[in-house]
Amino acid sequence: MLRGMLTAAALAALLMPGSACAAPTVFPTGTTIYKPDKCWNGYTVLSNVMFGEHRLHRGVPLYDMNGNKVHVWKDVVGFPPLVMPGGKLLAAKVHEPVPQLGGDMLVELDFDSNVIWSYDGGTEKERKDPKTGKTVKVRSVQQHHNLVRWPQSAGYYAPGQDPDPQGDTLFGSYIASRAVGALESTKRGTASVNSNDLKVVLTHDKQISWTWNTADYISDTLRTAGRPNPDGSPTLGGNSLAWLGPNKWFDQGDQRFHPRNLIMNNYNDTIYIVDHKTGNVVWQLGPDYSKYPQLAKLGLQLTQFQSTFGGQTGGMLHHAHMIPRGLPGEGNILVFNNGGNYSIVTEFNPVSLDVVWEYSGLEIGYCESHSLAHYFFSPAISSAQRLPNGNTLITEGDGGRIFEVTPDRETVWEFINPEYDWPGLGWGRKTAEPKMTNMVYRAYRIPYEYVPQLPVPEQHPVLPAANTEFSIKPEPETVAYDRTAQDKVRDSAKQFHDDIDNAEVLNFRSY
Repeated sequence: MLRGMLTAAALAALLMPGSACAAPTVFPTGTTIYKPDKCWNGYTVLSNVMFGEHRLHRGVPLYDMNGNKVHVWKDVVGFPPLVMPGGKLLAAKVHEPVPQLGGDMLVELDFDSNVIWSYDGGTEKERKDPKTGKTVKVRSVQQHHNLVRWPQSAGYYAPGQDPDPQGDTLFGSYIASRAVGALESTKRGTASVNSNDLKVVLTHDKQISWTWNTADYISDTLRTAGRPNPDGSPTLGGNSLAWLGPNKWFDQGDQRFHPRNLIMNNYNDTIYIVDHKTGNVVWQLGPDYSKYPQLAKLGLQLTQFQSTFGGQTGGMLHHAHMIPRGLPGEGNILVFNNGGNYSIVTEFNPVSLDVVWEYSGLEIGYCESHSLAHYFFSPAISSAQRLPNGNTLITEGDGGRIFEVTPDRETVWEFINPEYDWPGLGWGRKTAEPKMTNMVYRAYRIPYEYVPQLPVPEQHPVLPAANTEFSIKPEPETVAYDRTAQDKVRDSAKQFHDDIDNAEVLNFRSY
């Protein structure tokens, strides 16, 4: 009887959605699929988020379509990086001892990694030097998650939106909030809420022209309203920040969508637009998604499920932005929904709230009970970029996978990051020396012309064999069969089942 119950329990575990998510242990890296005639061809720049000392000297890499690393901007952190015309890069530098997250100073580099512009007007921070054990003071702007140069609005290439060499720079900063004291007594209660999140607009002559402080505009609707089971994230800060840029909604008279207004999202599944003059929230989606069921999947509704297999589709959001003018889908909002068991990229109309396009394991045809429906999944980080030909470049960040899909969801380019140098999020909670991963926070595609110092590369199609035909050949050496070892395993299993069958008392109350 007990054996039967154990078998039933094992079967139930196999049907749990979390157990269906598994990645292979052996797989190729670099470019694994490439159909040049269906792609928007160019270079791809990868972020190298600073986390401890593991990525200090890696720099920001640039890859061609065939997966060749063609250039590196040295000794900078891309969180994310912004490649500009002329082979220039907007990124951040860090001081030793290395911070866990964020950049200490903003820098603009030329192609040869020479600093041609910088900003270090941050605040003084104390850090413990792991080499000496001493506490040292450094100055840091604590830049994180976002870095955009006007008139580029979403952080990636769009026709007619090349970053202005003299334009304003937009970034997020982990600067301590001046309103934290008041917030402690009036809003936090027993919850843990970290409000040290500042949005900054910096002029090219290094003057701060605008700031927006999360703590000053905190409200119940920006916290966890409609979220009886919030995900436990301790901050109201966010991981997405962009200008709206020119758009048809504003042209039609809707003042909520002024090009200079900013779109953000926080860690409570809320996307919102902030007026660039008043700082007021003028448009908001979430956290209570019961108001618009067509977008309910964007919120982590722990009391609702998408199928009999309990697939939670909502969860942390990343890279919420308005698709820039000049690109297919312009004016719609594009967001990477990390999800609970599988991820979804969603494009929707911000006025009607109708879903325009989605990408997920379900959308490409897999049943919910199959692991491949859940295989497209990144529990954190990640992004989506609309390309000029209508394709979408998706960064499935947790597994270091960047791929380009057509509007019909055909994968026409796929790249697996070959560099394993990031321990991932949560480092230090379980082990002091975690395995390195190939995680990529965000990736952007840029035109070849942005880097004139490099010749336009040759483009060679990459057409892999079908999985049913792809295998790894065994080594030529022969290993003899060990009958004794096999018998020991068999006898041990038989003894286990005999012990169960002979048990006199079965008490299940402890389960």
